[in-house]
Amino acid sequence: MALTRICLARHGETNWNLERRVQGQLNIPLNVKGFAQAEALARELATERFDRIYSSDLKRALQTATPVASRLGLPITTSAALREKHDGEWQGLVSDEVEQLYPRQYAMHRRRRPHFTILGGGESHVQFAARVRAELDAIAERHAGETVLVIAHAGVLDIAYRIAIGLGLSAKRETPVLNAAPSWFTYEKGVWRLTRWPEERSRPPIALPYDGRKLRRREAARVLLLNEANEALLLRYSSRLAPHLIARGHAHFWGAVGGALEGNETFDAAARRELFEETGLEGVELGPIVAARQFPMQLGEEWLLASERFYAVRVGDFTLDPRNFTDIERRDVLGWKWWSAAEIAASEELVFPEALDWLLERCAALRQRRA
Repeated sequence: MALTRICLARHGETNWNLERRVQGQLNIPLNVKGFAQAEALARELATERFDRIYSSDLKRALQTATPVASRLGLPITTSAALREKHDGEWQGLVSDEVEQLYPRQYAMHRRRRPHFTILGGGESHVQFAARVRAELDAIAERHAGETVLVIAHAGVLDIAYRIAIGLGLSAKRETPVLNAAPSWFTYEKGVWRLTRWPEERSRPPIALPYDGRKLRRREAARVLLLNEANEALLLRYSSRLAPHLIARGHAHFWGAVGGALEGNETFDAAARRELFEETGLEGVELGPIVAARQFPMQLGEEWLLASERFYAVRVGDFTLDPRNFTDIERRDVLGWKWWSAAEIAASEELVFPEALDWLLERCAALRQRRA
């Protein structure tokens, strides 16, 4: 069998990478830096000759593969078998939360017990390695004698590295898996070899619009209005204040009710005020804080460090009353709609926050536990 060259690259950065939040198989998109990394990867690989491009079917991998495929003029073949390891109930939690909520299991995870499985549909390292090995072997054998680009995840790169150098699943890997950096392997007669692994010091820097700035903190309260069908009311916003979205062809996006804290407001007070301004609802009980996130965001030409908390508020049927919209809301809110988790998962209209479909399902599960 002829030798196959495989270039493996991890997806670009996401906001969840910044937060050290477990992504697993949740469908998290790239952030601004991630898109810049994807474009840089496309430029770096522009002089290489590839016969095929494969990608995990998760959004962050596909968004990384797209500019490369466009520059090379090749289609992308997606594969669910190239997804990240499924981390069960830990998906969506930050590392500190996992350690606090699951101390014994987290200790086993840190010791890389090969057969340790996270509850809630998680995969063990053994199961994950078998899935990745089978898919990479199949791709290499299908394209014997060719050069193939594969865009996937840190876990997939980790398994490929271990296979190629003979490192066991329980051993610690000393070299990091960088975002959007190509690693090169060969495959021949069932044997994998590593020929090049990228190092941070040799990677060219990527200039970002907020580099060198001390970002002003912008705290905001968001409200997930949920009806009895566990659908979320989202507002359709103009992308006028988000030039990077317009540059990617998005004239609008859908997001949760809410906005920035004013003066010395608490998050609770801001949530109640925004709820009244944007829906007309008042006197409702604020539900629990179900998510919090922090990330760089662009508002007009300014870059800010956004810090947001999300409340889950259950409401019955009601008609949204926009009479109390602020001037900005009158200009930039283009409409509203109730969304199911399935509709959100299938949408290409930039629904925020990331993984809102997972968050809706989590809210439903929390409600069932309390019932």
